[in-house]
Amino acid sequence: MATLHYVGIAERAGNGWSISFPSFPGVVSAADTFAALMFHAKDALHTVVAEMQKIGDPLPLSVEQDEGGLGEDLAGYTDPHSTLVAVETSAVYVRVNISMDDGLLARVDSLSQRQGTSRSAVLSRGARLVLADERREMTA
Repeated sequence: MATLHYVGIAERAGNGWSISFPSFPGVVSAADTFAALMFHAKDALHTVVAEMQKIGDPLPLSVEQDEGGLGEDLAGYTDPHSTLVAVETSAVYVRVNISMDDGLLARVDSLSQRQGTSRSAVLSRGARLVLADERREMTA
């Protein structure tokens, strides 16, 4: 299980609050208080992430994965409040055997050492970036 964080944009909605997620268009939640909103936001995010994982859709890049993240366009909001919402993801790790150019592998290993992570983490992050780019191209 892994914890990912996604940007939520909260704003006043009448006498209460609403929140939306730029990485998950159409996913919104509302509540009377900000504290209740955060509870509902986590629930909404968990529901969509669990469904995406169930059907095999790649998740949008989280804050941890997207170095250019947090640069959300807030122009369409009234008095926006940016927040990070955590979601637990299910992960079943599968051991695979791959082949790649030895020079590329050396660069992956060097990066993993500099970042204090594993070769698998670097390769997984790269795969997520490629999948996210593909999804953006398909929806553009």
